[in-house]
Amino acid sequence: MLSVARALRRRLRDHPHLVALVHERGLTDRMFLPAQRVLAREAHAAGLRGERAAEFVRAVQFQVVGHVLVERNRERAPAQHPAQEELRDAVSAGDDPALARALARPVDTERLFTTAVGALVRALLAPREEHPGADGRPGSR
Repeated sequence: MLSVARALRRRLRDHPHLVALVHERGLTDRMFLPAQRVLAREAHAAGLRGERAAEFVRAVQFQVVGHVLVERNRERAPAQHPAQEELRDAVSAGDDPALARALARPVDTERLFTTAVGALVRALLAPREEHPGADGRPGSR
């Protein structure tokens, strides 16, 4: 599942203007159909069916697309003032200097992507509890 997400991310990053062009022409759903098919097969292989499989497919797809959009935005953004390094002191005031140092370093987008997708997939594959969720249905969240 992670390899599918990585491949989709790579394709979107390799063709940054494709998403906007496809969106303008009303073909976004069609563009993502091949990725959805692969994700659906992975969901089925993991034992998910119906609504849970659809939630899985959409959640992974949205995570990938959202991550790529944030990456592209950060790459195109002008230099930030104050810079991350300058903000470190404000964060360390929260009594966590290690956090401040870590946040002052450049973002490793590949590692962050892998961490986020991995956590998302694990959460989506975890057995659901059978108590009523926010909408009152058993096992819903």
